[in-house]
Amino acid sequence: MSIRLTIPTSWNQLTPVQLGNVAFQLHCYQQIIKDTPETVNLTSAKLYLEVAKELLRGNGWRAVQKALKEIRPMAFISWSKFIYQRVDRTKYIPFVKVGGVKYYPPAQRLRNITIGEFAFVDAVWYQWRETQKPIWLNVFCAALYREQAEEPNELDNRRPFVKQSVDARADIFSKLSLKQKLAIDYTYEGCRNHIADTYPLIFPKPVEREDGTPPKKQKYTSFGKIVMEKLNGDPSKLETTNNVLANDFLNIMTLDIQRINKNKFK
Repeated sequence: MSIRLTIPTSWNQLTPVQLGNVAFQLHCYQQIIKDTPETVNLTSAKLYLEVAKELLRGNGWRAVQKALKEIRPMAFISWSKFIYQRVDRTKYIPFVKVGGVKYYPPAQRLRNITIGEFAFVDAVWYQWRETQKPIWLNVFCAALYREQAEEPNELDNRRPFVKQSVDARADIFSKLSLKQKLAIDYTYEGCRNHIADTYPLIFPKPVEREDGTPPKKQKYTSFGKIVMEKLNGDPSKLETTNNVLANDFLNIMTLDIQRINKNKFK
């Protein structure tokens, strides 16, 4: 008897439930091998199996049971290969619900986010990834997901970004499930990877070392600092600049870098 299975082949094909569960499995894996690196082989095997189960979700339970019983575990690795490569998820969960209230995300690939919002969100996301402290994850999610605006528009249906209101909303997001928050976390990583690919002069790839050792970790520079440098410290222009779309700001930065590089070689 043949088995017909429907399996996602990219991050963007994962359903919200699959995304949350896969992100949770990856998060748990990273925490375990960080604390007990000697268990990496066993933990990796368990991770492959759990991710495979998630990719099979949505198929009939008989088909899933038969697949798990008859297909060799090593075959799961090829199915789920894209999960362990670069995260390229750019589609956010349409909304999350906390305390009966819906909170909405930015557009796919962050194409409607302002540079002020991006600077804040990126700095908080960096703190979360570096420290793994839940407070940073709550603040990060509360900054990206906001209530619907009183007058939604085609560009963004969320309330305008106000940095001072994020902390209060972070307390609310502490009640959101960890899986949903990790789904937001991994989607942002995918969007950031897309932005890095689009603007390589601003997000240069680490230089490979000749001896084959891992490249030196690049120092993080917040975009808030970059914005202030662009303004030459003039606070009167800050509000206007912060409301510029991030893509427009990054385009301007790219042109500036190209101009500087061109002048260097004259």
